[in-house]
Amino acid sequence: MDIQSEKFRAVYHAPGIYEQVLLPHFFDGVEDVDLVARLMLEHYGQPGNDRRLNVLDLGCGTGRVTTVLAPYAATLYGIDSGGPMIAAFRQRFPDAQAACLDIREAVEAMHAKGLAGTFDVVGAFWSLSYPILDLFEEMTSEGIRPRADAADARRRADGFVRDVLSLVAPNGRLIVMFFDSETPEQRLVTQLWEQIAPFPGTGRGYAREIVIEGLRDAESRGEGRLVHTRRGGVAAAPTPDAARRWFEIVHLKSFPALVSDPTTRAAVERFAREHEQPSGEVLIPSGVHLIDFWKIESRAHVAGSASASLTRRLR
Repeated sequence: MDIQSEKFRAVYHAPGIYEQVLLPHFFDGVEDVDLVARLMLEHYGQPGNDRRLNVLDLGCGTGRVTTVLAPYAATLYGIDSGGPMIAAFRQRFPDAQAACLDIREAVEAMHAKGLAGTFDVVGAFWSLSYPILDLFEEMTSEGIRPRADAADARRRADGFVRDVLSLVAPNGRLIVMFFDSETPEQRLVTQLWEQIAPFPGTGRGYAREIVIEGLRDAESRGEGRLVHTRRGGVAAAPTPDAARRWFEIVHLKSFPALVSDPTTRAAVERFAREHEQPSGEVLIPSGVHLIDFWKIESRAHVAGSASASLTRRLR
């Protein structure tokens, strides 16, 4: 990661800042961590049963979501590019294998080590936008600059999605979360950032679209089954000031040209005021895309399962 990109993502690299400004997100009435817990329970039952899994969390941060994966894990891997994040992750999960690496570099290194097809669960919770969009644009001292060859960037992005999926073991799962780019919260963030530079491709949801298209292609090749759902919800800020900090530090990355701009500050202030409750809490409309891909063991397994299902229906 170059110096400009590191400054751009200081919220993830400076100790303690992310935890201070992070807002709880509720989707269909439950937090994002609980959505993952429900999915794991649906697929694998209660943790502590006989089946123990090899689990990889890409962009693990401090291990907030990893807490619901870890009880299922025989081996646990955590990857994050933020040094303080990984330090906190290691403290929380001392028996895990953790590495401070960019996600694309980590995926490449795992393939080089022969780890393709070895993980029963690969999770990426809010973490795949950066490694994909970095292929299309770069940070400079002047701001964000599109990379020259968009077609090559798209080929590399598609290849990255295939590489992530190929880490999943037969009968394993790839579980991914993206924020919904069409919510009022994200539309405001898009509007503000596009004062600096347009988002690549189709816009702010482009990374999510690339992942879903790649998994649909894998499904069409008979490699697995894709379930993609969207849930609405809110991010709950205890005060208007907490809401402003959420926008300025997390969404706008404390980027000087934005956070010091009076128009930007007024837009964020107006948004917080519009969603402030009588209690003083600010409920920010949000949404999540939850992507769950089951890696089928083999074509023969699929045919056998379909035949068995048909036989049961005909009895």
